[in-house]
Amino acid sequence: MGIARFTPLARNDLKAIRDFIALDKPKAASQYMNILKQNCQRLADFPLMGVQRPEYHGLYKFPVDDYLIFYRPFQAGIEVIRVRDIKPLLNPDQNEK
Repeated sequence: MGIARFTPLARNDLKAIRDFIALDKPKAASQYMNILKQNCQRLADFPLMGVQRPEYHGLYKFPVDDYLIFYRPFQAGIEVIRVRDIKPLLNPDQNEK
């Protein structure tokens, strides 16, 4: 079984996601955190499941619903670098409003 380590930025991302979901659905926030963490564990077990792209500086990405998990494989698993919402990445004009 691989190890999923989380950077401080990734931990902050997960907390922000949980807090945002909890505004409307507190119970769903905990359940969704479990889904994201289960996917991270699955990636730790199978690190090449994601897509590696040169523009990500060697990082891999893996989609989970509206989020992208950015990670770096290492010998014993993965290091999760960030967990980002896809919508602002796809619609940068939305960020300016």
